[in-house]
Amino acid sequence: MDRFRRLPLPALLPVLFILVGGLYFGIGVASDPDPDHLVGRAIGSLVYAVLMTVFFGILIAYRRRRAGGTDQAAAIQRAVRTGELPDAVDHVVWTRELEATRKRYRNNRVIVPAMAVVFGLFSVWAAFAVNPFWWLILALFLGMCAYSVWETRRALRNIEHVLTGLRGTWTVPSSAPAAPERGH
Repeated sequence: MDRFRRLPLPALLPVLFILVGGLYFGIGVASDPDPDHLVGRAIGSLVYAVLMTVFFGILIAYRRRRAGGTDQAAAIQRAVRTGELPDAVDHVVWTRELEATRKRYRNNRVIVPAMAVVFGLFSVWAAFAVNPFWWLILALFLGMCAYSVWETRRALRNIEHVLTGLRGTWTVPSSAPAAPERGH
């Protein structure tokens, strides 16, 4: 996964385009295999893939630039995944990025269960009213939600561990002026 995260955008975005477009097209064909809708579905998949690739491309570029580059962004994600702090890090950038990541994961604790309920109700309705294929979509979605809940708990624990390590290794640079002593 680190190799995938380190790909330059010109290599990453075509892969993302193919994955997103192919997944959207495949789900559409599986839910409605009517060959009369194939051209419309292909055009819809193309438009969807372009829009999602542009959106994720902008988001990835922003996060990489904010983290100090592709390697730093991948290192921060690895630290969130493993809970281990590398030796030489920029404390200011890492603290800022880890705080922002922690905020996103904390939001997941509310958003993911709410999405599971709303999408679960919609999928049950669609399975009865539209197509039984929606039972499979519901099972996959609930599995992804369960994984997301587990991942959120693990990531929050690891982020706290890394932030504690960052605070423990923070030192005042030797070129900084000495703090005035109290009482003198």
